[in-house]
Amino acid sequence: MKPILYLFLLSFSLTVFSQKADITSAIIALDNQKDLESAKKWIDVASDKIESGANLKPKMLAKYYHYKGLIYLKLFQGLDASELGKYDFLNIASQSFLSDLTLEKSNFKKKSISQLNICAYLYQDGAYKDYENKDYTLALQKFSKVISINTSPAISKIDTFNMYNAALMAYQSNEYNISADWALKLIKIDPKDERFHIRLINAYSGMEDLALQLEAIKNARIAVPQSKDIIFEEVNYYLASGNNDLLLESLDNAVASDAENPILHLVLGNTYAQLSDVDKAESSFKQAILLDPEYFDAYNNLASLYLDKTIGLIEKKNALSYKQEKLFNTYKKQILALYNKALPHLESCLRINPTSISIISALKEIYYKLDNAKASVSMKKLSELPDEEKAAFVNDFFAQ
Repeated sequence: MKPILYLFLLSFSLTVFSQKADITSAIIALDNQKDLESAKKWIDVASDKIESGANLKPKMLAKYYHYKGLIYLKLFQGLDASELGKYDFLNIASQSFLSDLTLEKSNFKKKSISQLNICAYLYQDGAYKDYENKDYTLALQKFSKVISINTSPAISKIDTFNMYNAALMAYQSNEYNISADWALKLIKIDPKDERFHIRLINAYSGMEDLALQLEAIKNARIAVPQSKDIIFEEVNYYLASGNNDLLLESLDNAVASDAENPILHLVLGNTYAQLSDVDKAESSFKQAILLDPEYFDAYNNLASLYLDKTIGLIEKKNALSYKQEKLFNTYKKQILALYNKALPHLESCLRINPTSISIISALKEIYYKLDNAKASVSMKKLSELPDEEKAAFVNDFFAQ
């Protein structure tokens, strides 16, 4: 038995010595000879032996992991950005440094942490480039790698920055479930950050899960009650759902939280218009204009409010017989009054945007119906001008 045991121990010793020699050869090739090809060859030989069941003492194992990480990190850095499989090297490098940090006894912990931070930066930089190239799926993978490194026990960083990026990339990749998962984690970390709630709301919207979307909106309104963006999400939800009562309630809350916001008054006006409450719609549009005298949509919507009222009157007028002259004149007078009410708001639209074809066409028709043929002809000329000449023409038109 003794000779057999001796041969086994001798074989084991030779195997361990061989592994040490492989690792040492890799280190020499890397540090002294700057020969990455040879360094990779020797460290891969050592890897094959370890994966086949060979054992190393903790200190030598730590050296193996750290230097394998260094070798593969340098290989990654030496490749062109376009080379296929480039990030396989960075994956091996980061995993090697992480493996070193799981060991109880390692003389390389500080160095491996430093190299891991470099790996995280390289993943993040690659993710940004993928984002710029609109490859959101690859960007998501890389941001996830950054998070995995930063949240590892050795670093223990709460990485909300890259978690948010991952949620955004998942949304852009139509991976709405993943986006929601990241958003939920972010909200758990900081429930007062409105951005995290909006990411969750948008993810549920992408999933077309109205129940979860509404629940997320309600939770967000409780967590961040003064957030304008979350209020807008609530308004948009009720607009899409067609629930006008809840929409008005939501808008009242929105206006109360930000009374100086002209957009909110515009949306409130549009809602009242949909509900056929013309007086409240008119009041809301005028308030929006008061807050922002250059608000094109507010002027346009207010003018449309008056013009929409003419439709029913025109139909009634056209349905009259020739014997109903008095009623005919009454309707005509009401229609012209509405045209006159709409006119100054359409003119304001033209001043703000001299190239708007729809405004030019509406003014051309209204001037004609108000017996202002000269102005109607001017609008026809304006419609035929190149866009770059329209602003000067409009200035001259109003200066007359």
